[in-house]
Amino acid sequence: MNKGIQYFFASLFFIGLSSNLLGQSCTLSLSGKVEDLHDETPIFGALVSIEGTTFFTQTDASGFYEIRDLCAGTFTLVISHAECNSLEKKINLRGDEIFNFELEHHINELDEIILSDSKLDEISASVKEVRLDKDQIKQNSSQSLAEALSANAGVGVLQTATAITKPMIHGMYGSRVGIVANGIRLRDQEWGADHAPNIDFNAFESIQVVKGAAGLKYGGDTAGGLIVLSPSKKALKESLYGSTTLNVETNGRGSSLTTQLTHTYLKGYYWSAHVTGKRFGDFQAPHYNLSNTGLKEGNLALKIGRTKIVKGWELNYTRYENEAGILRAAHIGNIQDLYTALNSEVPLRINPFTYTIQAPKQRGTHQNLQFSFYKITNSNAKWEWKYSYQVNQRKEFDVRRGSRSELPAIDLKLQSQTVLGSYIWDKGYDWNFEAGINGLLEDNFSNPNTGVKRLIPDYLKYELGTFLVGTYQPSNGFSWDWGIRLDGVFMDAQKYYDQADWQERGYAQLFPRFEVQKFGTQLLTNPRFRFFNWSAQTGVGVSLGSEVESNFAYILSQRAPNPSELFSDGLHHSIAAIEYGNLSLRSETSHKVLLRVSKNSEVFSWNLEPYISKIFDYIFIAPTGLEQTLRGAFPVWSYRSTNVFLTGVDFNSKIAIHRNINIDLAASYTYAQDQVSQNPLILIPPFNTLQRLKYRPQKGNWFFEVTHQVYAKQNRFPNSNFQFNLIEKGVIVSKNVDISESPEGFQKWDAVFSLELKGSNRVKKQLRLIVQNLTNADYRNYLNRMRFYASEVGRNFQIQFTLNY
Repeated sequence: MNKGIQYFFASLFFIGLSSNLLGQSCTLSLSGKVEDLHDETPIFGALVSIEGTTFFTQTDASGFYEIRDLCAGTFTLVISHAECNSLEKKINLRGDEIFNFELEHHINELDEIILSDSKLDEISASVKEVRLDKDQIKQNSSQSLAEALSANAGVGVLQTATAITKPMIHGMYGSRVGIVANGIRLRDQEWGADHAPNIDFNAFESIQVVKGAAGLKYGGDTAGGLIVLSPSKKALKESLYGSTTLNVETNGRGSSLTTQLTHTYLKGYYWSAHVTGKRFGDFQAPHYNLSNTGLKEGNLALKIGRTKIVKGWELNYTRYENEAGILRAAHIGNIQDLYTALNSEVPLRINPFTYTIQAPKQRGTHQNLQFSFYKITNSNAKWEWKYSYQVNQRKEFDVRRGSRSELPAIDLKLQSQTVLGSYIWDKGYDWNFEAGINGLLEDNFSNPNTGVKRLIPDYLKYELGTFLVGTYQPSNGFSWDWGIRLDGVFMDAQKYYDQADWQERGYAQLFPRFEVQKFGTQLLTNPRFRFFNWSAQTGVGVSLGSEVESNFAYILSQRAPNPSELFSDGLHHSIAAIEYGNLSLRSETSHKVLLRVSKNSEVFSWNLEPYISKIFDYIFIAPTGLEQTLRGAFPVWSYRSTNVFLTGVDFNSKIAIHRNINIDLAASYTYAQDQVSQNPLILIPPFNTLQRLKYRPQKGNWFFEVTHQVYAKQNRFPNSNFQFNLIEKGVIVSKNVDISESPEGFQKWDAVFSLELKGSNRVKKQLRLIVQNLTNADYRNYLNRMRFYASEVGRNFQIQFTLNY
């Protein structure tokens, strides 16, 4: 009986449960929109289905979908379209839900869009650029930007100390060579010959060098050329990748480390972080220590953004910080010490090796916060806006009494705000145009609490520019590009002059409107300048058969004097010289003609580039004498202007003498003449050549290359020597101070052995053994302003290890 009752109640329970299950109501719904990832337009006809079931629907014209009568649970939703990448999404459904999705629509058109956008990276169709790719950047990761580019014909290095270098293009440097990073001009104290660019080129994937002011989008004042640093393009996929490069070197007993990590997402978001650190002690010449030439550097780059191919944005922050020593022997105490130093084979001060950097030295920090946005409105047009806020802090330390050596003798803070907007459109029939505007506000503060006279005064600088450029490139091998630009430059400065100097230079008669108030022997002035500059460029390119191409370009460039050229007034410690500016300077005007003929073939490729420039009111600095100060005797360099004729030729070639062996040949010659004084122009590179032999086996993961560079003696230089009197054995003797003669020519050998190490599919390893100045040659370089006091760096062994992951 009991068992019967148990069976009865059990039956009732299961019947009730079954009734409940059979009566469960599946009334939930899932809805939302499916849109284009790139432009957020609705996608019609996308199939939305639940994997493993018969539930599915299609989106309507507004991209809307809805699936009804669903039960609660977890399932996989699949969204697909004939012209899209399919998307899967796991969903835990507990009630009515709304889910929106973005598909990568027009997938077949993306390659065309990317290709069209990459054409915009070409600075000029008629002025061809030189490029450094990612692998070349890594190989030169421990060097400076100027040194990394110097192997290219026409590109030189102006040097002030072992670790202080500036790029030079066709004999021009400083304000005539623009540096563009992430589409914005670098705004630092570029006017000084000793001011290396405050930028870490390791954070970029490619570097372009354009010879001449062809990049009117970025300014019309770059008569020498442009150096454009570009980051990598981010892919629309889920990916995490990076690279690390470590360099260890014997000369300077130092090392450098650079590492980068990037994460991209399917929806186009990405972030990237980059860090570089360098630490070197005193460098060594072949026969002695170059005392106080150490280097410390630390750099950071962070960016976040989103790219949807047809539109995107990016927020970018970079910080560059370095400290570089100035050769101790360059600081002398009196005129006789200077004469002795200039005529000595070795530096007058040689101390034991140390990592400590003492005065004289320079310390620089550069920060840049940048936001950019672009939108491709259709296949034929693109809007682009960029804003940048840059802060440059520069301090120079002199050898001073007591503890004052730690007080900077020059303390400059430059704040810059830049806006650049452009519109690019394709009018069809192979015509492309770009128009834009840019604005710049610079505020320079020169700290008066240095205890010495300020070299550069406080000033405000405003720039407003507009440009229009166009390109015609039909499919018959012919191209024509042109451009025009107008810039307004306004400067407002506050500066003290010694009243005697003001009168002696004739400023009292030329600029009485600048005078504000007299304070004893000092005169407070308010110099204000306005400059309006035109720039233009036109050129054609012609294909002469399947392998030969020719380009011709004419470039007009105008550049206003920079603050250093106008206002310098005192001791510039980093180059151990006294500098005087010139308020009478006018905008310089450059007319440049370039011709390029090239042949490209698998066996023999070559490129010949002659050029001619005529520059009116060319501004330059030249030695004009000696001056004794409380801190020692220093050469005096003064800014002046003249008319210059400049011409030259660059040559590059590549020869495949065997399937495993390539030879690179390069040569460069520059001729510059002051047409007013009929003297050669100062600091022009001598004739130089490069030969490189590279062997890479057919089967193997290694290569070996050896490079030989030859620099001739520069026989063309102005005579800037002067006489001074000294007492020898009680007799006054007149001595000639030779600061003009160039050093003898020299040869330099470098070698590289590179081996790809075995690793996983995801991790690539590379080991490089590099030797610089293989023969330990003892030489001095005409383009190094420290050549008066010491030789160049001797042999250096370098081990480089790279991980790509």
